[in-house]
Amino acid sequence: MIGKPRDRCRNAWSRLESFWFGAADARVYAIVRIVFSAVALANLVDLWPHRIAFFTEGGMIDRETLLRVSEGKPYFSIFYHVTSPAGVSAVFVVAAAALVCLGLGVAPRFAALLVLLWHLGYTQRAFVAIHGWDIMLRTFSFFLLVSPLGKPWTLARWLKGGHARRAELLVSRHGLLLMQLQLAVMYWHTVWLKVVDPFWRSGEFLSFFMLSFYSRFPYPFFAKATVLIAILTYATLVIELIVPNLLWCRRTRALGFLLGTGLHLTILLVTQIWLFSIIALMPYFAFLDGHDVDRALRLARRRKNGRDHELLG
Repeated sequence: MIGKPRDRCRNAWSRLESFWFGAADARVYAIVRIVFSAVALANLVDLWPHRIAFFTEGGMIDRETLLRVSEGKPYFSIFYHVTSPAGVSAVFVVAAAALVCLGLGVAPRFAALLVLLWHLGYTQRAFVAIHGWDIMLRTFSFFLLVSPLGKPWTLARWLKGGHARRAELLVSRHGLLLMQLQLAVMYWHTVWLKVVDPFWRSGEFLSFFMLSFYSRFPYPFFAKATVLIAILTYATLVIELIVPNLLWCRRTRALGFLLGTGLHLTILLVTQIWLFSIIALMPYFAFLDGHDVDRALRLARRRKNGRDHELLG
């Protein structure tokens, strides 16, 4: 009688442990690490022209006011202590170097720590000017810091040559799972907020959005094409609702990538918020597995061999 509850607890713990810490392919972490570094570096470059206005003592956001508001709270920002234009520029350069090192896999754990401090620092100091994608980058900075970053696809591995051993490719999946859950929460929370909005429910939202200053093409057409606008508005909600589920299932993963990429590339093309589009696609790569990576590598090799044959022929 005592053994059965104990066995059930042991089995439940084993399943929970397997769920969080089961094996994953380290190459997937490498892909996320590289893509994250690229989009975070693009975000830093976009912030560079505004660094004096946002982060210096004489900028538009008063440091003393922020310190009073955050007094007694566990907030941190390097920009509370570095306030001169030269110092702020130096912080940007160090953060950019850390992102490059993270992408190349050079001292990746230390680089990930610096990247997390960078995202914590600038989002706290200039929080009135940040966007949703800044919060996403900050969150994924933490996920990468606690993830097994592994040895595949690093500068050291490339210089050394050869391939990673099979044992080096098997690591804990907990970091990828955190990233997957974060993407699902992001989409589902977005849908939850949108379905109570009268303009989303009426199918008119995209008409107003495409006529706003966010749009690249604020043409009267978007005020008249009511049926098309309604279809696109509701399709956006459906895509955001189902994409995480499609990505979790290997059989439907390609469809999830297709729908999500189509959504965000469309946003990229027709709106001014291009950073949101490329950063929102970054978590998709956390849903890949070893089979997906092997399939992509085989396809790349076949295409390379085909081009080589054409050149030789």
